[in-house]
Amino acid sequence: MKYISTISTGLLLFFLLAGVQKVKAQDHDHDHDHSLPETTDTIKATEHYTGAQEPDTTKRINFWRITKRTGEMIPGNPDTLLTDFVRRTHVEGYGISMAYPGNLGLPMESRVYFDRPDRSRFMFADPYYNYALTPEKLNFINTKIPYSNLTYQSAGSRQNKEERLLGALSINFGKHINVGFNVDYLYARGFYMSQSAKRLDWNFYGSYITDRHRLHLVVNPTDYTNGENGGLNDDNYIVNPELTNAPDGQTKDFEVNYQRASSSQQTWNRQKGAEYYLNYRYNLGFERDTEKKDEDGGVIKEFIPVSSLIYTFNYIDKERWFNAKDTAIINAYYNNQDYWKTERAPNYSTKYREINNIFGLSLREGFSEWAKFDLTAFLDYETRQFTMQQDSVKWNTENQNSLYIGGELSKRTGKTLRYEAQGRLGVTGDNAGDFDVSGKIETRIPFLKKTASVIGRASFKSLSPTYYENNFHSKYIWWDNKKFDNVKKVRLGGSIDFPQSKTNISVDAENITDYIYFDKTGVAMQHSKTESGNSGNIRVLTATLIQNMKLGILHWDNQIAYQHSGNEDVLPLPDFSIYSNLYLQFVAAKVLTIQIGANANYFSRYSSPTYEPVTQQFRLQDEVKVGDYPIVNAYINCHLKYTRFFIEFYNLSSSFIYPPEYFSMAHYPLNPQIFKFGFSWDFHN
Repeated sequence: MKYISTISTGLLLFFLLAGVQKVKAQDHDHDHDHSLPETTDTIKATEHYTGAQEPDTTKRINFWRITKRTGEMIPGNPDTLLTDFVRRTHVEGYGISMAYPGNLGLPMESRVYFDRPDRSRFMFADPYYNYALTPEKLNFINTKIPYSNLTYQSAGSRQNKEERLLGALSINFGKHINVGFNVDYLYARGFYMSQSAKRLDWNFYGSYITDRHRLHLVVNPTDYTNGENGGLNDDNYIVNPELTNAPDGQTKDFEVNYQRASSSQQTWNRQKGAEYYLNYRYNLGFERDTEKKDEDGGVIKEFIPVSSLIYTFNYIDKERWFNAKDTAIINAYYNNQDYWKTERAPNYSTKYREINNIFGLSLREGFSEWAKFDLTAFLDYETRQFTMQQDSVKWNTENQNSLYIGGELSKRTGKTLRYEAQGRLGVTGDNAGDFDVSGKIETRIPFLKKTASVIGRASFKSLSPTYYENNFHSKYIWWDNKKFDNVKKVRLGGSIDFPQSKTNISVDAENITDYIYFDKTGVAMQHSKTESGNSGNIRVLTATLIQNMKLGILHWDNQIAYQHSGNEDVLPLPDFSIYSNLYLQFVAAKVLTIQIGANANYFSRYSSPTYEPVTQQFRLQDEVKVGDYPIVNAYINCHLKYTRFFIEFYNLSSSFIYPPEYFSMAHYPLNPQIFKFGFSWDFHN
């Protein structure tokens, strides 16, 4: 924390001096849906019986998301906010505090424990989850006018250039049918040797919405490739460059663990695959008269859904390759490990297939006075296939099947009380006995002439280890038939939001039993009960504060997370993670909104996990500690009609804070100082 008070004081003085300029600012809130016409509000919850699940056809553009299992429609919002637009183009913008190997497009993990999702069946895709255009993260659209968006960002010179292009297009064919297309293309060469990232993630989606029929379709192919360098083999290249023989500023010449000389990329990971998703709901109900009249004076009827028949199909097909051209240096890096074998193939791959069929029945909220909630029951049958390379010619294939029963209970309308709960229990197959139950309840209370929101949440889980947690094969890291016990998690938490003061306080606690982690050698291990008295439990506590402040044209937005891990040797977490953004916001020429300021990311010093390229997971290490170093960026962020654009000076702090320890993880530095720019343009035709 030693730098925080100094930096905050300096930034505050800078902005107070800048504020002496007599800029006549109009006090508009430009963080509403400013890049869309006024009539394009997103879906809002109402007291009408259909609540938040119905597209409002009176709007020109409507956005919603769906729950992946049952296809419930939930209000969604496009990314049209001006504030933090710069940050959302960074890896750091995916959470309060993110750990990653330093380049955009590379694997990432949140330093805030409760921002980490449970490990998936195909764990190699988990570090890319925040990038993925999966069905549950997609905004479906109903629009009276074609809608499209183009977002582009760039940084660096030709040798280390970083570029990302995102595009979106959505068109309606009549009132009920919409089709759309999203693409995310990224190519970041990287500032350090063998660190480039290339990814193509796109999806085609469509929806058909009528009174009785609801259909959602998503096709999502992906292709990710990123170089692997194993991190710097000498941190002095960053901290004390005078102690090394690398040319000043020539980061491509820094020696890394997987390569010793500047040359083409020698080692890389690649993932390729696709997801095909379909959800269909057929509504059963009746029609009743309304008070509205048509042009001929006749009574307009409305359809009242009583129940829904549900079917969901999801097919996932993924493959992962680890490739090494010159293995001599990697062999030397791993040859002290017990599991390293010279006869094994240096390049290997694994394949994963999953087919998921869900059948459900839902009783709809609001069709009568006593129907105060949605109630859904479903059967979920999963079949999975894992194919893993044994050596250069042999492959091993294992099939799994599981049948679950589950349900959802929700009340998403109402001014005072809303709640939702969902659960799933494995009844037969490889996951028999697994359960995952979670829920939250929200109430709204009057506070200082406005309304405060109070949320309570809880979850209870007992989850079987995944196939790859029990089995993994490669030349450098190998484990087989671990047969771990179920991981048990009990979580309680809540939050309170005060819109009057722009304050949100959140507290969560979780007890984890039989936690699965990756040790210092990269091998999966389980923290279980031992004869020495170790209970096998780890308790995690997190408290988060979001506080935004404003004085005239001066704004100061803050996010602070405090964490405590009951076992730092197994689950290390930084005590504090902080994001702070101090800026001036004003309007020029009545049409151009300008934000000029600086933001900072900070986390406490700790023995951070580091990235392991062979498994693409984050493993323990105790060689060095990282943190206690703020990354400060200066920027100008603007909005003009349907366009947002910015310029930024990234890692400005390395110019005035010494030593410049800008490491994201052990041996993985962030990019050095660099100028970035980007824009986002909405089109309405």
